[in-house]
Amino acid sequence: MSDLDRQASSSQYDDLDYHACPKCGCEMDWSDCWMIDCEEGWYDISEEDPINYAPGTYVRCGECEGKGGWWHCHNKACSAVPTTDKP
Repeated sequence: MSDLDRQASSSQYDDLDYHACPKCGCEMDWSDCWMIDCEEGWYDISEEDPINYAPGTYVRCGECEGKGGWWHCHNKACSAVPTTDKP
């Protein structure tokens, strides 16, 4: 797939295109945050503490820092640390 095809293809995340690992140059993938209630970097805190928070009170996820997931390298031999920042 060429870079133009990657840019033209639609994905779940509009700003996710091909990204190369800054350490080894391999393609990086996006993995959604594994926190159970995280929705694109935010979660409803009323599910955790319904007495003190009204339903629909969203706070930034502490696991993914409000980004909704992580970039990680395909190359198993690469020691690049998963990051929420675009490479």
